[in-house]
Amino acid sequence: MKTKATLEFQPLYYFKKHQKLRSALSVLLTLAMLNLITGCSYYRLKTVPQQDYAETAQQIKAFNEAQKYIVLHKNNASLHLENPVVNEDNLELSGTVTMLSEEHTAKRQVETKRSYRYKPGLKNPLNEVHIYLKEGEPLSLSYTVIPFSEIEEMGIAYSDGTTSIVHAALGTLGALVLILAIYAALKSSCPFIYVKNGNEYVFSGELYPGNIIKNAQETDYLPLPALKETDGKLNIRITNELLEIQHTDLAQLMEISHPKNTTALADKKGQILLYRDLESPVKALLDGTINNLEPALTVDASSYMFDTPVTNSDNTRNVVLTFTRPTDAHEAKLFLRAKNSLWLDYVFGKFNQKFGSYYNTFQKSQQESTKEEALTWSGEQHIPLTVSVKRKGVWKEVEKLASVGPLSFRDLGIKLDLQGIEEDVVEIKLETGYMFWEVDYVGIDYSEELPFEIKLLDPVVATTNTGEDVAHLLASQDGQYLTQKEIGDAVEISYLPTAADKQTLRSYFLKNRGYYTYIRDYEGIPDFTELQKFRNPGTFTRFSENEYHRTLKVLQLKEASYVVQ
Repeated sequence: MKTKATLEFQPLYYFKKHQKLRSALSVLLTLAMLNLITGCSYYRLKTVPQQDYAETAQQIKAFNEAQKYIVLHKNNASLHLENPVVNEDNLELSGTVTMLSEEHTAKRQVETKRSYRYKPGLKNPLNEVHIYLKEGEPLSLSYTVIPFSEIEEMGIAYSDGTTSIVHAALGTLGALVLILAIYAALKSSCPFIYVKNGNEYVFSGELYPGNIIKNAQETDYLPLPALKETDGKLNIRITNELLEIQHTDLAQLMEISHPKNTTALADKKGQILLYRDLESPVKALLDGTINNLEPALTVDASSYMFDTPVTNSDNTRNVVLTFTRPTDAHEAKLFLRAKNSLWLDYVFGKFNQKFGSYYNTFQKSQQESTKEEALTWSGEQHIPLTVSVKRKGVWKEVEKLASVGPLSFRDLGIKLDLQGIEEDVVEIKLETGYMFWEVDYVGIDYSEELPFEIKLLDPVVATTNTGEDVAHLLASQDGQYLTQKEIGDAVEISYLPTAADKQTLRSYFLKNRGYYTYIRDYEGIPDFTELQKFRNPGTFTRFSENEYHRTLKVLQLKEASYVVQ
């Protein structure tokens, strides 16, 4: 239990009690998040693991094929390696060392595990690979041969979305402590999870996202690519950082051993899919009119936002992706990198506000809803990301992907049955409500099934911030919950991995289950006349689009323009 002083931390509780100010600032914060692409963004380097020199060679070859910009670091100097060539026989990397171009020049040497700011249009760090060499003779601006033994570390740049959000908000409102307090007070999400990557805890996603009704719980399988063994254990941390009460029933670790040249993903039911040869789409058509293939091709946080001005009868938005199909392919695996939008988070809060002082009564009654009722309403309002495949000119639904949370992208796997498709292409449609999802990357894999092994790891110890061991509450799906009632509640969980096999890779997923309820103090008379409309299919996505344009008008912002065929 928190002390009174901690519970009454003034910025948070001030904004909890002043709804009008809170609402005004939340609009500014949301618009800052929505317009990140026009301002400064952040990136960081993800360390590329190196098992042996052969793997180093394959990694650098992959970087070359992806046309990555290679930055060499040695003796505190940073230079570019142009026209790189990998010699696998001699275990060497060669190329011409040149000065960094202006768009790849940073103010100081870039390091792994730190975030850096850049301005899109002026800088292009997301295409970079950084290779750190041992200290020694300085690099010369000429043709150079680098033995693999000289490579200490490699890192690949990726967008640091969470840092960008926080700093965009900071630039808008001026004080980080204020922003964090407001955002924590307003956000509608789920427990945060951090994993230890060998050195520190890093944010890795959200647990059982969207599960706000006890009877409608679904097991979630969260990939944990950053999780690394530390002192013989695997460590995670689950925290409550929002105005909600979180009930966690299950937190088991799935350990997947699979071939080194594959990537493992879990589908929505926890079935493991292995990806070896991902292929990109050859065409992407937004809402039947707008050609835009670029967002699907790379992991760079340039996403399909489902926000085109093209409307249809049910107010949904879609993107149709076309892939070439081998003549003998009768099944495939779809790879998506996606997340819910921050706008969905905001507009869901605006919907809840319509209940006014009746909200807590409504929330309590919702706990008696059945799983079928909850899924039906969500589907009719187009909140999931619906995946369909075209067979003989007719769209057939494959999957409805439930919420994954708005704070980090998640890799999602879907198995596709291609029986009945006679064309030399596969067409996939992704469809959702207005601005409910962001899709950053899409690929398809036609490779055959490969062997893998699954081990379920129970918590060895799970220590709360009050010192209690609650491992027994998280080891099985039994209706015995770890309940985190207050902001700041946390539990640190340790697992024991099985003996490592050098011939395979290890991937980890957190098999989790639970639900959460919001703590809200809405005021005023409930707008029952308006709320009745939300029983009708499609009302929520129309509400989302109307609210977005209303907000833009209030703040006198202009919509993005599109080139329509």
